[in-house]
Amino acid sequence: MIENYSNVRAVLNELRLALKNLRETGETYSIYIEKTGLTEEEQVEVLETLGRGHITINFNETDQPVEWYESQFSGIWIGTFKNGRDDSILHTVEVSKYPVVAGAYEEDMELAEEDLQSWIDAAGL
Repeated sequence: MIENYSNVRAVLNELRLALKNLRETGETYSIYIEKTGLTEEEQVEVLETLGRGHITINFNETDQPVEWYESQFSGIWIGTFKNGRDDSILHTVEVSKYPVVAGAYEEDMELAEEDLQSWIDAAGL
């Protein structure tokens, strides 16, 4: 049981300030919840306080799949990285419009553009 919520309050205030900064400057922010120095109970309290919103993103094309979900607070995303046995190994909290790692990479978009042109050409459009 948590006797003093000051560490939880500090992390939540840090995230609130990061949201303000994202809104005002567009700068993103992320933390690894296990590396914050919080006890396990405090980590759980932070994650439970953030809750779960309606958007989930899954990235499964890797040996370490990741699931991100937006918290109940728009702009705060929780990422759960898993190992090959589907065990959670790391949680991130990211303040951004969407998880940065889930965004499209320039090289992938270039390849997609070429692939789409190939489909258009093959279809004679």
